[in-house]
Amino acid sequence: MHFSDVLKSRVSTRAFDSRPIPDGAVKSLIDAALYAPVGMHRFETLHLTVIRNPYVLEHIRTLAVKATGDEKADPLHGAPVLIVVSTSLGGEIGALNVSCLVENMLLAATDMGLANLYVRGIIADAAKDADFLALSGIPEGFTPVASVAAGYALAPIAPRETPKNNMTTINYVD
Repeated sequence: MHFSDVLKSRVSTRAFDSRPIPDGAVKSLIDAALYAPVGMHRFETLHLTVIRNPYVLEHIRTLAVKATGDEKADPLHGAPVLIVVSTSLGGEIGALNVSCLVENMLLAATDMGLANLYVRGIIADAAKDADFLALSGIPEGFTPVASVAAGYALAPIAPRETPKNNMTTINYVD
């Protein structure tokens, strides 16, 4: 797929099939994350956690139910894989580095024909949950910041004809 087609095809999916993703595809997502730019090359400040364990994925859903009061809350929308990106850096630079890894994985997933979703809100709740931290094996000193849910879409995903964003203003300084 041409890069411009990847950009137009990348959409947030909120209905995943339960089919597992092949190991090679998961590895490709991880590889994409490892090619992301990281401030001052501080690669050691980032950690990736690949979660496929149904019990741990269900624990995240349970956290969402508690946070929202909605018994049907499912921030993962049935995705069979969640890749959590954590950082040992506090403040803005850690979050920015995490976002670079996440974006690379989202675009790689799209290029491979995998549905995907940027998952952030529930990860902030999970970062405060001792059970989640223990279940996921996130190293001490690292805080989960954001994640990528990936899998196969329940329904075909059509590329966008125009950008969804028509609000951002632009100015040129020549």
